[in-house]
Amino acid sequence: MSATLISTGIRAFLAVQSKNLELLEAQFSVLSRLIPLLYVVLVANAWLLAVAFISRAPLWLTVYPCALLTAVCAFFLVIWWRKKNFAMTTDRSIREVQDANRVTAVLVLVFPLWAFTLFPYGDDLEQSYVAFFLVISIIGTIFFFIHLRSAALIVAVIAGIAFVIYFASTGEPVFIGMAINVMVVIGTSVIVVLIQKRDFGRMVTASTEARAKGREQSRLLRMIDEMPVAVMTVEPETLNINYANETSKRLIRQIEHLLPLAADELIGTCIDVFHRQPQHQRRILADPANLPHNARIKLGPEILDLKVTAITDNDGDYIGPMLTWALVTEEAEADRRIRKNDSLTGLANRSTFHEELDKRLAPRGNRFGLLFVDLDGFKLVNDTWGHRVGDLLLNQVAGRLRATCNCPATFVGRLGGDEFGILIPHDNAEEAAALSASIVAALSVRYELDEDRSLHIGASVGVALAPLHGDNGETLLGRADIALYAAKTAGKGTFRIFLPDMETRIQERIRLEATLRAALESGNGLFVFYQPIVAIETGTVTAREALVRWHHPQRGWISPDEFVPVAEQSGLIDQLGSFVLNAACREAAGWQDNARIAVNVSARQLGSGTLVTAVSVALTVSCLSADRLEIEVTETALLNNEEDIIGELRQLRDLGVRVALDDFGTGYSSLAHLRAFPFDKIKIDGSFVRDSVERADCAAVVQAVASLGRRLGVTTVAEGVETPAHLDRAREEGCGEVQGYLFGRPKPSDCDAPIIDELNRIARDDPMTSTG
Repeated sequence: MSATLISTGIRAFLAVQSKNLELLEAQFSVLSRLIPLLYVVLVANAWLLAVAFISRAPLWLTVYPCALLTAVCAFFLVIWWRKKNFAMTTDRSIREVQDANRVTAVLVLVFPLWAFTLFPYGDDLEQSYVAFFLVISIIGTIFFFIHLRSAALIVAVIAGIAFVIYFASTGEPVFIGMAINVMVVIGTSVIVVLIQKRDFGRMVTASTEARAKGREQSRLLRMIDEMPVAVMTVEPETLNINYANETSKRLIRQIEHLLPLAADELIGTCIDVFHRQPQHQRRILADPANLPHNARIKLGPEILDLKVTAITDNDGDYIGPMLTWALVTEEAEADRRIRKNDSLTGLANRSTFHEELDKRLAPRGNRFGLLFVDLDGFKLVNDTWGHRVGDLLLNQVAGRLRATCNCPATFVGRLGGDEFGILIPHDNAEEAAALSASIVAALSVRYELDEDRSLHIGASVGVALAPLHGDNGETLLGRADIALYAAKTAGKGTFRIFLPDMETRIQERIRLEATLRAALESGNGLFVFYQPIVAIETGTVTAREALVRWHHPQRGWISPDEFVPVAEQSGLIDQLGSFVLNAACREAAGWQDNARIAVNVSARQLGSGTLVTAVSVALTVSCLSADRLEIEVTETALLNNEEDIIGELRQLRDLGVRVALDDFGTGYSSLAHLRAFPFDKIKIDGSFVRDSVERADCAAVVQAVASLGRRLGVTTVAEGVETPAHLDRAREEGCGEVQGYLFGRPKPSDCDAPIIDELNRIARDDPMTSTG
């Protein structure tokens, strides 16, 4: 094992490094100059040794071997001389260095062997000459190969060891001492070779890197010179231009008439020529901490865009500033236009619209009107068809607004998204109403976007008049927005002029939202009531519907029809829905009759990706079996993002949760929804059930839905059953379950009942508290 390790170490030590081609080429270059001298020195020393022994040793040991060695060296020298001008590759360089190692190994074996054969023929002086011949040959050869470590080590190992062993074995003290001296010198020479090899490699590497850097700098300068960007460099002390590429010179030729110099005079000129008052630029460029720096300089009618960066060397020391610049006169003008106009529609942008609004407000008491326009249904178009179609639609909207609002001094702008503002030059309410109606009509006409796509959207308008409704921009815009909200609340596709009670209602809604948010955070005032759902045939309770109730601290009981929309509009619906879901699941888990719990889900909760997680958490925390939970969704909730909503409902079914379709018959595509998803239950809207006793058409609807449910294997529930007649009709038409006041009003849980009784008692005793 140790012999193998030693052998491997020796091979590695003598190996030719092939990764650095430049080092191999440098070694070959040095050897091509030194090897001829080595052969001359070896041959000369050999003939001198042969002459010294010619009278003592036979010719076959003196002249003949020397002549043969001379011929061999001459042969190798000719071969080497012929190769020295060949183009070097990595493989060829390796081969040549390996050949040098092999030739060296042959020579260091042959020359000492010949000298050792002559040694016995000489006297003490001649034997010393043999030792001298070997020493100078060995050491000389080592230093001839000082740049080729492997060859030098071959000489040191083979010839050196042979010398030391031979002369140490003579038994002569002088020769033994000489062997020791030679061993020390050879060892020292090896150390020198190793150091020289390291330094030579570093020198070659440094030289290679310097040449590469020089080539890179030259290539970089050529690239910079041919770049389409104007580049200049500046002396940091004098701020004189010391380099300018061809693009800089071409641009200077375009503006020579504005400068006190020609393009050919640029080098050596101070950059002050670009500034009327250069002190500011000088202060910036004097300190690299101020860089990078961007500036635009006006030079007569032209505008120069200047960017200054700090150039540092490899050590991070500051060399000087580099300037890239361009003539941006046309771009600056385009930027100015863009800053004033909306890039998509060409209308005035939000900033410009506010400037115009402030300008009209500047004369105190100036009379004008502000119309706030918002598109109805644009978000659905944008989400369904993508932003490209949305942009086409907005462009057509802008064109219609220009055509409709074409009176003098009327100003139209895009405030952002699908919102537009219009300033009219009067405060006449009737004329503002007429213009608003025209805008609603114009924007409601079908849009032909391309050959195969046409769309229909609407618009709502809010109107505020100055100075009647405000004497500053923020107030006017706010009240126009309040009027727009009133138009949206009224059903969209209409307009409203601001009235003071609108602001009151908005403020009340804001206060209601704040109080609801506080109730959700604290859990105070919110309750869940439960109304039974009964099987017609057995009269047993199969499920109970969870209904949220809210007791306002000042107003008393508030109808869900009032606060649920507030929760939806304010983003509180998820929090409110989670409250109902968790409370209902906890309550149902304790019911002895194992009835199911039915929980309504708002349209805003569907399709957002949060419902499945909320249901999973509620079931886990309450330990309620998934098949005892029914999630009720309305048809109208399925109209938006139907694909995402259906996917979410399927995930609920995968959990084991039942899904019911609520208020069936009031939507727009009931049968399509039944095809899209296999509902577990259909709840017939109470309006049909209540009117079915008196109206045949409503009875027909109830019968049709019940029949459809039986065919689909789906339970049908008749809602709104308040009288025995309603129950008889539901039974006759084939409904499986019923729900309504006839079987029970919504009631709180047992734990909440005492609290609610106390709240109702306080409300009866306090006439300032209303109930609902």
